[in-house]
Amino acid sequence: MSFQDSWYGEGEVFFIFIFMKTIAIKIGSSVILTGRNKLDEFRIAHIADQVASLRKGGVGVVLVISGAVAFGANYIDLSEADTRLKKVAAGIGQTYLISIVRKFFSAKKLTVAQVLLTKGCFYSKENQKSIKETLEYYLEIGIIPVINENDVVDLNSFGGNDCLVSEIATMLGLEQVIILSQMSASLHGVGGGKIKQQVITDLNNKGIRASILNGKEKKNITSNIL
Repeated sequence: MSFQDSWYGEGEVFFIFIFMKTIAIKIGSSVILTGRNKLDEFRIAHIADQVASLRKGGVGVVLVISGAVAFGANYIDLSEADTRLKKVAAGIGQTYLISIVRKFFSAKKLTVAQVLLTKGCFYSKENQKSIKETLEYYLEIGIIPVINENDVVDLNSFGGNDCLVSEIATMLGLEQVIILSQMSASLHGVGGGKIKQQVITDLNNKGIRASILNGKEKKNITSNIL
């Protein structure tokens, strides 16, 4: 169970959530997009259902979700090798992505917060401290951070969200990282099998249990909590 403490302020009740453990789940674009490059609402709803179960069981969750550029490609022609077009696609896709995530998580009475980061956000200790404190506070008050690279500002600055989730897990000292993927990745996705395996190895070497799971399987998250 997650324990809740409460305090009062200006007519509202605020809760502090104390979790037994906190994990990060990275969701690849190939998991949440259909073969026709549309958002897979059934899959997102299933993920929301599993996260709700984890929360009830005392597990805190940080999400890293890919797919903004890939979904934005429905509105922008990305056939040309122009990074500006991918940045534009990222901005379009991110608005749709977070709105659908919010829809299904709200249905489970879960509040999400969008967090967009670039590698530059981690260059100074002051910025790193600010990010860490904000993410920890989200978790403390029961809000689920939904993190993605800010590709509008700096395209693929981390080298993909696999590297980003590693950075987040290390910074927060998380116990476990789950990467949901399909090796037949989305056309406009970043990263691949070698990068994922390297991230898994690096995290395990740091004492953070990490694994790659089939993102399309049922209960792929709840059945693999260590």
